[in-house]
Amino acid sequence: MKLMIASGVEADDCYFPLAFAFTTEVSSDTWRWFLSGIREKVTQRKDICLISRPHPDILDVINEPGSQWQEPWAYHMFCLDDICTQFHYVFQDDYLKNLVYEAGSTSEKEEFDSYMNEIEKKNSEARKWLDQFPQYQWAQAHDSGRRYRVMTIDAENLFAFCESFQSLGLPVTATALLLFDEMRFFFYSGLCDSSGRVNRGDMYTKPVMDQLEKLMTDSIPHVVMPLEKGLFQVTEPLQEDEWIVQLSEWSCTCGEFQLKKFPCLHVLAVCEKLKINPLQYVDDCYSLDRLYKTYAATFSPVPEVAAWPEASGVPTLFPPVILPPPNVSVNDKAKVPPSDEELRNAIVDILKVVDLKTTAIADVLKRLAEKFEIDLTPRKSSIKTMIQNELSS
Repeated sequence: MKLMIASGVEADDCYFPLAFAFTTEVSSDTWRWFLSGIREKVTQRKDICLISRPHPDILDVINEPGSQWQEPWAYHMFCLDDICTQFHYVFQDDYLKNLVYEAGSTSEKEEFDSYMNEIEKKNSEARKWLDQFPQYQWAQAHDSGRRYRVMTIDAENLFAFCESFQSLGLPVTATALLLFDEMRFFFYSGLCDSSGRVNRGDMYTKPVMDQLEKLMTDSIPHVVMPLEKGLFQVTEPLQEDEWIVQLSEWSCTCGEFQLKKFPCLHVLAVCEKLKINPLQYVDDCYSLDRLYKTYAATFSPVPEVAAWPEASGVPTLFPPVILPPPNVSVNDKAKVPPSDEELRNAIVDILKVVDLKTTAIADVLKRLAEKFEIDLTPRKSSIKTMIQNELSS
């Protein structure tokens, strides 16, 4: 059984799940069904940036006539790690692979051209191989800022959300229902966290504010010289490089301002020179208000199985035979379940030491079961209510 996941990146620079599906195989047909379902059920927005592997099945579906994953509905980009992996598989050259990664990562077109020329000088066939992919699909310097510097797919974090369920070996229907419930809890936790920060008066997310603070320090040595038509030349003492900043166009020749949608250190140097607030040049996508709205989605309950539509041509699947656990001792049978107060105190202790964005309810249940040495699955519903009450208190 294969698991397909669509995920987004929110203002806190964390992955959050959009959709998931189970299928017996991954093919053009399943990708067509999955991507169509996202357009139908998740979002109908234009200008979406879709980042995936450069897999032939995905390319076939996206390039089909009438696909809503083509421009201007969406802009299909490739994961830079996957491009480098495929490149290395073909040419088996670590040095060239590193050059490809540097070319894809740089924000400056001049640096991109320099890396590409070096690749061509070392191996002309390697350059031809890269040229089969449009540069905007894998190189940051040419993507017009559509990927907000998200260059790779972090598969480890992307699938961490589902790992605890896959390890349980449950039937597909049960796993799907648990995943849905876990997503609901995940969004509830994100909503509580973001609303708390909004109520404290914070305007932007912590990663953005931390990076701006660091860049402010780095921008101090830079010298700013006003030019005509709202342009500013920014230089660093003892360095030959210079950059041109135009605040009205939200641009800097380093490329970082356009790609990240918040001030680079050269823009910060200009803002300091003019004594103006640099936060006015931070894109709204990094605001805590936007983060709050990301997690404000409502979850409709899944209907009872009896209310599901009839399926035709599908074989009947019977549940597996589950044998009773061997060698159940008298002591195990005699264990006294914990009281609600004992459970609540244990939950408070667990929530103090775990990361709520990456910890699943199943993980909390496991910790509680280990602590009390008893199966707490029958009390899962009341335990979840206790967790939610602690998060909102």
